[in-house]
Amino acid sequence: MKPRSPYAVWLILFFLQTHTAHSQWQQTTGDSLVDVFPLSIGNEWTYRYFTLTEIWPAGTPYETRTDSGRVVYYITGRTSNTDSTRWQFEVQRDLMRHQILWYLGRDTTYPIRDSSSIELIESNLGQHQLYRNADPYVIRLDVFPFTRGFLDTTMIYRFRQVGTGATITFRSWIDPPPSPLFRSSFTFKKAVGLIRNSYHSGTMDVYSTNEHVLLSSIITSVGQQEGSATPSSFVLYPSYPNPFNPSTTIDYLIPTKAHITLRVFDVLGREVASLVDAIQEPGYKSTRWNAGNVACGVYYYQLRAGAFVETRTMLLVK
Repeated sequence: MKPRSPYAVWLILFFLQTHTAHSQWQQTTGDSLVDVFPLSIGNEWTYRYFTLTEIWPAGTPYETRTDSGRVVYYITGRTSNTDSTRWQFEVQRDLMRHQILWYLGRDTTYPIRDSSSIELIESNLGQHQLYRNADPYVIRLDVFPFTRGFLDTTMIYRFRQVGTGATITFRSWIDPPPSPLFRSSFTFKKAVGLIRNSYHSGTMDVYSTNEHVLLSSIITSVGQQEGSATPSSFVLYPSYPNPFNPSTTIDYLIPTKAHITLRVFDVLGREVASLVDAIQEPGYKSTRWNAGNVACGVYYYQLRAGAFVETRTMLLVK
């Protein structure tokens, strides 16, 4: 029998290694990794959207800007390549912007209702890295701020291991980070997608933070619909607007039926208002505090539910 050429032997070895690697990837996916960001045309996600940006160069107030409302992402198309798949998203925003231009003494609130398009690229290799070709500093407050500049121990992957509640939470950051606190926290849920994105820039001349939480989703790729918000943990949002005069809205999420109390305290720890004291069903909640009968100043609002306690600050100006 005629011996095989070195080139033929190389092809056989390459095929075996590729087939083995592919089999191992399929086995790994089935045994330990799951789809935590299902991508298919028609999939849709609605988020409760909140961002806050404060520009105080050298400690001098210049601008405070808050965007709060809802944002809907839905997949309208896909383009398949050898090494990647490009997913086209339409984005619809329905927000209220509260903007204070301190240097002009101008305080305004106005709606933002618009639509745009983004592209999310999915690598076809390994755990399928997800990213956008965009400036990470420009889109860092978005619901999906994933770029090649975002890093953690494994980057942003579609396929991951999950834990209790079929979720995984990890921290990620833009490289190089401008401060030790410049971090984002992402929580993904099996067969649902991104359910929470929290970001805090730390203390700088330009301070920014965001808190985006999934309210509902329609996942066509697995025939699953999540028609209501069922968060994986308690969330107390920053009040909006803040600073405020004379009323502000406080939103929160609860994962299970629980006895909820939401109270407001002054700087001396005295209770000035009891906004909620009742057993509530899980989901997205909202209440409003009218502070027309109290003095201006700093106030604290506190959410309690069993062992969970969270307190935030708000400023009443008159």
